Amino acid sequence: MGNNGSASSNRGVSGDLNSLRAESPLMFHETHGDNIQLQYNNTRARRYESFCKGICFSSRPIAINERVYVKFVETNTSWSGVLRFGFTSVDPATIRGCDLPRYACPDLTNKQGNWAKALGERYTTSNILLHFSVNRAGDVTYGVNGEEKGLFFSGVVTNQPLWAMLDIYGNTVAVEFSHANAGELDSTGDFCLYREGRVTRRPAS
Repeated sequence: MGNNGSASSNRGVSGDLNSLRAESPLMFHETHGDNIQLQYNNTRARRYESFCKGICFSSRPIAINERVYVKFVETNTSWSGVLRFGFTSVDPATIRGCDLPRYACPDLTNKQGNWAKALGERYTTSNILLHFSVNRAGDVTYGVNGEEKGLFFSGVVTNQPLWAMLDIYGNTVAVEFSHANAGELDSTGDFCLYREGRVTRRPAS
């Protein structure tokens, strides 16, 4: 997990998180690890070799209680470990991709302004839809396929802008940002509407 320090650099973005609006679709920031390729207008990030150097960020700050939806679109069984995720208060625009470390945990989480943790090893299949958010108290909660899993970690400092941070690690190969009100086909072939943590299914036409 991360530390409780404040960011050392937030140039270009200011203001309280409560004032942020979660209206624009999420995309990946152009700053990312050496082994990441961005696809589909920067909505998908794919690690094209090795098992590390897969750190990436959201293109904009995340509002308090805004749910970040991440769909697993490609996985394998060649490595161990899966996605690490959390938040950073360091503006990705102030970082060079070549300066990013191999791992988010612990290389980034040992530095001020970064908080992340590894998802459980059981989540190694494609078509998983992960969601996570941070509240004003700094608690990060998450869920999988519409089912709430509860507290993931705590201690995030929320008096500054926060970007989503993902480390596409190990058996997680490619993920994409999804959206709460978008229709998705799940692994059963049913059409799912994800709205505020609830899943409504109907047979796909």
